[in-house]
Amino acid sequence: MKTLSGINLIWHSIRPQGGMDRHVLDLIAGFSARDIPVRAIARTVAWPGKPPANVEFVVLPDRTPFQRFNNNRFDRKAYDYIEKGWPVIGISRVTGGPVDLSISGGTHLAHLMDKGKKKPGYFDRQVIANEKALYEHSRAIVTHSRRVHDEIVRDYRIDPSKIHVLYPPVDTGFFNRDLEEKRSEIRHSLGVKDDQFLLLFPSNNHELKGADLILEALEKLGPSFVLAVAGKKELKHPRVLNLGFREDMPALYTAADATILASKYEAFGLVGPESIACGTPVLFSDTIGAVEVLSEPGCYRFRRNVLELERLLEKTAERFREGSLRVSAPAKCIHYPYVFDDYLEELIGLLRA
Repeated sequence: MKTLSGINLIWHSIRPQGGMDRHVLDLIAGFSARDIPVRAIARTVAWPGKPPANVEFVVLPDRTPFQRFNNNRFDRKAYDYIEKGWPVIGISRVTGGPVDLSISGGTHLAHLMDKGKKKPGYFDRQVIANEKALYEHSRAIVTHSRRVHDEIVRDYRIDPSKIHVLYPPVDTGFFNRDLEEKRSEIRHSLGVKDDQFLLLFPSNNHELKGADLILEALEKLGPSFVLAVAGKKELKHPRVLNLGFREDMPALYTAADATILASKYEAFGLVGPESIACGTPVLFSDTIGAVEVLSEPGCYRFRRNVLELERLLEKTAERFREGSLRVSAPAKCIHYPYVFDDYLEELIGLLRA
């Protein structure tokens, strides 16, 4: 087994947001806690609070106001700033040299197909080329769902023997049922009544996450349903409660009666196990990777159409009225080792192999 004198980690945005951004924060803190130095190479860094020890941030500032150009430039330049002799973890679509381990939260080709975009544009082709180069030059690849594993094999013709499915972990010290006794108080602070059915919609991309489909289903149901949007962008609709960007997600999960996503493309959907860990079930369309490893009463699955979602909302609303919708045993509904330390040990094992 190799010793790890340090790790290069390449990801364009190190900040306290959802999805892969949050996962990268946890990875860096986890390596640091094990006394493994990290050189984190990014376009932007906004570490929440005091950064952990033994972590060096290298920032490659943007050169233009155009996001896609900046991303492509970063993917092609970031490798030049690695600490030589340390293994490289590529999470952005980094090119320029061999990568010991890449982590894929989804593929661009499948994302385009699920969105219905049949002809990739110029920047799409650049992203796909960078992605293919990353997978080809990676000694090992970690995917966050079986779905993404299959996409990489099918669309990029990568040898499946070097792809490892590791479902993403949940910080159970943060996402748990500790706030259950304050649930009513949190709901009231949001302006939600006891008899209202509160659906939490964590989203920074409402079109991709299925807002139109969700709202169409809600319009066919009674006024007791409230859709609370947690994200930077407002969703304008009379049935919507816009909460803005929030860092108190455990409180919001706890307050909600269900968390919902109807994404056109979602490689995994970490909000699923996070919500379940807080005692709140999720309503997930079958286009979301996490449905592979989540089950009732933690996860209710529906086909991605309005009629199916309507039926599911009526079913869960009935359980809400009966007082039987809360998830009392989250671990029985999440069917993979979702504790962060276990996941990190798997990654370290792949780096040392």
